[in-house]
Amino acid sequence: MRDTTFLTRTTADGTEIRMPVATISGTRPGPRITVFGGQHGTEYAGIEAAMRLYRELDAGVLCGTVVVVPVTNEHSFVNWIQFAPTLPELQDMMREAAEGSDFIINCHGGEFSEGMHPYVICRFISDPEADRLARRMATAFGVGIVSLSRYRGEPPPDPSGARPAWWLWPKKGLCNELGIPEITPEVGEEVDRSDEIMFGGIMNVLRELKLLDEEPDPVPEPIVIGERWWLTADQDGVWFPDCAVGDDVVKGQRLGIVRDYFGDTLQVVEAPDDARVMNLNVGMPARKSGFLVWIGQLDGSWPEETA
Repeated sequence: MRDTTFLTRTTADGTEIRMPVATISGTRPGPRITVFGGQHGTEYAGIEAAMRLYRELDAGVLCGTVVVVPVTNEHSFVNWIQFAPTLPELQDMMREAAEGSDFIINCHGGEFSEGMHPYVICRFISDPEADRLARRMATAFGVGIVSLSRYRGEPPPDPSGARPAWWLWPKKGLCNELGIPEITPEVGEEVDRSDEIMFGGIMNVLRELKLLDEEPDPVPEPIVIGERWWLTADQDGVWFPDCAVGDDVVKGQRLGIVRDYFGDTLQVVEAPDDARVMNLNVGMPARKSGFLVWIGQLDGSWPEETA
């Protein structure tokens, strides 16, 4: 059985927002999973993959239920808004779509101005069984690199009101609220509409979780990201990167330069240590404190309790 609907909410300023939700109910019992695409509306690979999932997945071979949200943030999508915030009303609709599910896949990736090395964020909730399942999901997705995330409460207050980097103090997610395993694939970049990696990863997770009878494709044990650095602009300017996504760089290597409009150097950005370029601002504008590049060391390890 297949069903489609729209969830709706009215924001504090009176704007009505909506979220398309599609449900595929298998002919045999099994778990329930919710797949989100487009929480950031210019991350196209996840939107393409989610739409394809609903279009192609056969309810006759499905064990359980797949809930697909192809465009989570419609306002961001139709207005081409990068890095769109998740409004409380949007978060509430996401929670409604995911309620009753056993698993979540939230598809993200690079936006218009980002290059992105494919990886998966594995979200732990300090529940041993849920964390083991999240590890299995992240591994089965098959891109070979995993970033670990665990909500540890709210960070100490900062006088500026700024929140620390997302990997230092992750925000509470649906996985924490619902107590279920969640992964966030980061796949796609620079208006990349190819869904092959994202769709293939989602399908392999469905096999791993027994929503499909097929055996999952064999995948290598992923590398875990350890230390990482999110490098930003000291002031407004024009960004000229000297590196590319996927480059292995060494400590002190120049990653790029920020210039003013007349070509004078404002900032030289160097690698703080040996690492790999995972995410890169490929746009020219640099804003003070704005993202330029993040690099990660591929030498981390899984928590022992997830083995």
